[in-house]
Amino acid sequence: MKINKSQYLALVLVLAFILISATSYAQLGDIGFPDDVDDEPVASISGLIALGLAVGGYLGIRQTRKQD
Repeated sequence: MKINKSQYLALVLVLAFILISATSYAQLGDIGFPDDVDDEPVASISGLIALGLAVGGYLGIRQTRKQD
């Protein structure tokens, strides 16, 4: 299917409208949370999570190549 210039222009305009309108709704302003909230301390992320993701990725790639 060949796209002519008018269809291409319409597609670009629709995509631009969607992207611009989506970013305009991103900031709704102050939602009214109180400033005197006692926050919980930040939990650290263990280095073993990254290692587990790397090993899982390796095993997944190896498994998909083995099935071919």
